[in-house]
Amino acid sequence: MPMQDSDFARQLPEGPLAVAVSGGVDSLAALLLCLASGRRVFAIHARMWHGNSGDEARARECEKRLADTVLRLGCDFQLVDLGRRFEECVVQPFVQAWQKGLTPNPCALCNRRIKFGALWERAAELGAAALVTGHYASLDYNHPYRTKGPLLAQARDARKDQAYFLGLVPGDMLSRVAFPLSRYTKDEVRALVADSGLVVPQPAESQEICFVPDTPQGYRDFLGRYGLNMPPGDIMERDSGKKVGRHTGLWQYTEGQRHGLGIAWSEPLYVLEKEPSTNTLLVGGKRHTLITRARANNLNLMVDADEIPRNCLVRLRYRQRPVPAKVHVEGGEMHIHCQTPLSLSAPGQVAACYDEAGRLLGAGILQQLC
Repeated sequence: MPMQDSDFARQLPEGPLAVAVSGGVDSLAALLLCLASGRRVFAIHARMWHGNSGDEARARECEKRLADTVLRLGCDFQLVDLGRRFEECVVQPFVQAWQKGLTPNPCALCNRRIKFGALWERAAELGAAALVTGHYASLDYNHPYRTKGPLLAQARDARKDQAYFLGLVPGDMLSRVAFPLSRYTKDEVRALVADSGLVVPQPAESQEICFVPDTPQGYRDFLGRYGLNMPPGDIMERDSGKKVGRHTGLWQYTEGQRHGLGIAWSEPLYVLEKEPSTNTLLVGGKRHTLITRARANNLNLMVDADEIPRNCLVRLRYRQRPVPAKVHVEGGEMHIHCQTPLSLSAPGQVAACYDEAGRLLGAGILQQLC
């Protein structure tokens, strides 16, 4: 079972704990719980992406408020600049994925390469024995699999659960991390911080993709800065092969989307596929949006491939509840056969595989759906 309250610290290696703090309420609550555990603690903040001078100024002000808050708690504060690593490991792959017609999940990549990659490396250099974050996820140390480390599992607050976004974090890293918020709801976290008398330096929830401007033309402007041209193009209906309209840039569409196409047809049409080589958007009827098979590569297996049960639960996008499916791993790929049809997801998203107890056994990047 996942550990509760300060018990999370007892499973970690001896030595100081580095708590990743962003300025938000979740990471601040994680810091408070770590300080209450009695372990030696320091806070570490990563300076990552700021798209323009206005963002830069606001970020610096938030960093100052955060440092003051941490120091008032009697805790050391470390600031590390990971801007270049973030650009190389998250932003550039994001742009390259869009060039290929994929719909990438940069948050999952950031967790793997930055928060539990570059940030952990810097924390270790500063003497940390483990990294603590404010993610809503739990760790199961009492699973039946051969792997010696813990496995990811769902947090108590299912509405905020982030285990799916952590699916690409290497399993051997999990024995050096902790998620104190695993047994808390979001409301309880807010109350915990409020009761401490602290003012949250950055009270607003972060947007899903932190480096893309939250404006109607955000994607176009951002991708354009990287030389990615997203001009209008044809919309083709799959069954008839007919041109049925014009799209305003492939970046604005997601597989499974129905609204906003502006097409009069004999039945409602949905986005089925993006073809960047021809700048074409393929659409079709609802029957084409139901899939039963998927394939994922770039796998991150938490247990040995031969231990993954034939009958599992899978999630092909964040807002989807895990559903029963047959899974097997072969040739570095995860082959998924859903027992009931699912709504279309998007190549480039994370495919996550769970056992019946909700433990995350492996994840990969979706490549094909049918």
